Parts: sequence; structure tokens; C-alpha cells
Amino acid sequence: MTDRSRELRKILEAHGLDALFITGSANQRYLEGFTGGGCFMLATAKKNFLIADSRYTEMARAECLSAEVVAHQTPNAPLRDVVARLAGDNGLRKIGFEKNRLAWNLYDDIAKAISGVRAELVPTSSVVDGIRAKKDSAEAKAIETACGIADRALESVLSVVREGISELDLKVELDYSLKTGGAEDAAFDTMVLFGASASRPHANSRRDARLKPGDFILIDFGACLDGYRSDTTRTFVFGHAGEGQKKAYDAVLRAQKASLEAVSPGANGRDINGIALEIIRGEGYPAFEYGIGHGVGLEIHEEPFMRQNKNVFLDAGMVVTVEPGIYKPHWGGIRIEDTVLVTPGGHKTLTRFPKELMEL
Repeated sequence: MTDRSRELRKILEAHGLDALFITGSANQRYLEGFTGGGCFMLATAKKNFLIADSRYTEMARAECLSAEVVAHQTPNAPLRDVVARLAGDNGLRKIGFEKNRLAWNLYDDIAKAISGVRAELVPTSSVVDGIRAKKDSAEAKAIETACGIADRALESVLSVVREGISELDLKVELDYSLKTGGAEDAAFDTMVLFGASASRPHANSRRDARLKPGDFILIDFGACLDGYRSDTTRTFVFGHAGEGQKKAYDAVLRAQKASLEAVSPGANGRDINGIALEIIRGEGYPAFEYGIGHGVGLEIHEEPFMRQNKNVFLDAGMVVTVEPGIYKPHWGGIRIEDTVLVTPGGHKTLTRFPKELMEL
């Protein structure tokens, strides 16, 4: 049994649970090293069971660190019956489930089936996710390496920026540079936005959006390495930046640097969020409404989430983003984002691409 599984069992015992039914693929990978998807895990006091259909059973047996692989679906028993059998065989009565991940139809099926062995499903929130929030040294190293790959990819792709290139073409170039530079994949769907489109914090890159002098270029992207991810946003101006663009960029840069400086063990994410909001609002710009940052690891968005309406206290080993922005419809947007490791003495910025305004 791995140390991570032992830690999980301490939490389950503290909550009076006999087991946890895990549907999140990142949580399965964290506990057992399984890289597949569409499978289920039942973590009990004695062992883990990885429940997979025939597409994944061989892969699961090769990858899982300690779990027993159990087959379900035709020609085997359906999932609900497999869970009920495991509950009965192992004397499980209270089985936690990830309430933010389990679909209602599966919940209903399993709840009815396990009632026959006097077991019940109990909702839980962020059990494994909470353990994952603090990275060990190997995880932090993987994320830092992914950040380095992303830094180099962005530097190399800027040479292809030219008038008339489309958002989608630049995105493809960046994704290619990530993979040839050592990433196993992009960390998420790379976002490249030009001009007024940059006012949308999350939007799709388009083939018909072509670069013009004076446009903002907002690039939000990351690298994935051994399952771990990086997250970076940089904003450029194509050609010469206007005074309004320079002033707004300076406000975001000051907000980002000031909020980043506050990242340390014990810091409240709500306060870090407030530092950036105060600077941006003080300059008369519309404030960003999303949270200042989020955890990064096996998922691009994971615990902890730093927001203006939530108290969350940072701890050494957490990896978070710091990403304030200004967004004005029909004008454009500016975001500067770094991935940051919380250290015992403060923080270490893992994304190192320059942040001063660059005119391309």
C-alpha cells in the first residue's frame, strides 16, 4: 500500500467511512499510477480495487501500484453489481463518493444495488483532492520541468508572429513547439486571442481572426509532462502599443507582482485576490471577476482555489497560479499568469518567461 493510500485511509477513518468510491481519473492516477480514463476505484481499509472494462484491464494490471483490477461490463457483471459484491465481501457499510464527480444515473444504480448488502453511499468533497493540494518533491519537480518546456516553446514560437496570421495557426504552432520541446501534450486547450477578442477570459481561437498592427496577443497555455501541468499567460502587443494599452498593462503587471509577493505559507487566498483587485480598481479599470488563482497538478484547475469570497490558506508544497487581468469588451484584455510553488520561506515562481510588455 502506498503512502498516499495510507493517508487516504486516515481521512476515511476520521469521517467514519469504510471506503471511498472514486470516479475522478486524476485521483485514480494519484493513488495508483493508472493513466487510463473511464474507470472506477473503490478504496477500502485493506486494499484498492480498480474497476475497469475490457478496454483497460490489461493496462490497469500493468500500471496500478497495488490495486486489484476487477472487470465489469459485458461479459462481466455491470458496475453496480461489482460494487455491491465488493461491498458485501469486504463488510463495507458506509461508502463515500465524490459528490462533484459522480453522475446521478450511476449514483442511483449503485445506491440501489448496495442497499441489498446493507451498504449506503455518503457524499464527500475534496477528500483525495485535498491530499493532492500539497505536492511532494517529485511532483513539484515535474511541474517545474513542464514550466521550463512551456517557457522555451513560447520563446520559439514568437518568431512566427506576423501580420495576417490567424489565432488558430499560432495556436497550432505553439502546440507543436510544446510537443517537440518535450511535452507529452498541451496542459489544456491552448488559447490564442487577438485584439478585442482578448476581452474574453476564456474563448476559442479562430481561423478567421487575423493579426493586425496594434492588436493585443493574449496567449494562455501550458505543458503536460508525466501527467503534471504548467499554466502561463502572457499578453503582447503587435506593433507599437498605444498609451492606453501601456497604462493598462502596467496596472496588471503591478497587480500581478504585488499579489505574487504575498504568496507564502499561511497566506489567505482571499487576501491575495484582494491585493490585485485594489490595484486594478484603483486605476479605474473593470476588475477581473474570476479568482486570482487555482491549484495546478494532475489537473489544470484543482485545489486550492483563491477567490474573493472564499477563505483558503496556503501551505508549503502547494502549487498555484497568480493571474489578474483587465478585460474591456470591444477593446481587448490583458492577463499575466505565473505558476508558483509555495515554499517554507515564501514562494518560487516556476514560469520564468519575461513579464514586461513586449511589442512584437
